[in-house]
Amino acid sequence: MKSFTHLLLAAIVAFAASVSVAHASLPDKDPVDLVRNTADEVLQKLREDPERTREDPEFLFELVDDIILPLIDWQGMSRLILARHWRTAEPEQRERFVKAFRTMLVRTYTLQMAEHMDKDIRVLPHRSFTDDRMASVASEIVMGRGQSNISVNYSLRPVDGEWKVFDLTVEGLSFVTNFRTNFGAEVDRHGLEALIERLEAGDESLIEEAVEAGQGE
Repeated sequence: MKSFTHLLLAAIVAFAASVSVAHASLPDKDPVDLVRNTADEVLQKLREDPERTREDPEFLFELVDDIILPLIDWQGMSRLILARHWRTAEPEQRERFVKAFRTMLVRTYTLQMAEHMDKDIRVLPHRSFTDDRMASVASEIVMGRGQSNISVNYSLRPVDGEWKVFDLTVEGLSFVTNFRTNFGAEVDRHGLEALIERLEAGDESLIEEAVEAGQGE
């Protein structure tokens, strides 16, 4: 079940990050509307042509490029995940990590989107809040067929005049914290360069190990 929620991360809305930004003014868009409208748009496009969704990988990648990727602050997310290792990394290593991690997530999850286009996302405004520094948008995945719904909370901050998601908490488990723990252990054992090289080589076990660790918590 948790693997689907991590797919939702890549397929429905975006991540962003814990970055230092000025809070002189909040973005014009309401964060609740941002989450709801993005989820609705992605699901609508997936369902418009189910056969194409199932059989045309390029269509899925284009969908992600057009709707998902523009919302993501990949560098900020990478800073949050690498934590102290980001501070000691060379500029070239930071750039490579951001690019490799982005490529790995997109490749790992995009092609699975077709399997879940029948799920609905219900945004819960009464459980959400916004202040001058951040927003939390509560939602749930409607599973149907007698299955329990899955709670998903999006934490957002204003970055460069736009709301960006900096964490995704699924059934109480933080996606970013999970990757930070697993990638941190990998760096401690083998070094940051080894982690980057595994990502660049397309080693999907890095993602699978992080997801499995989350399932076991």
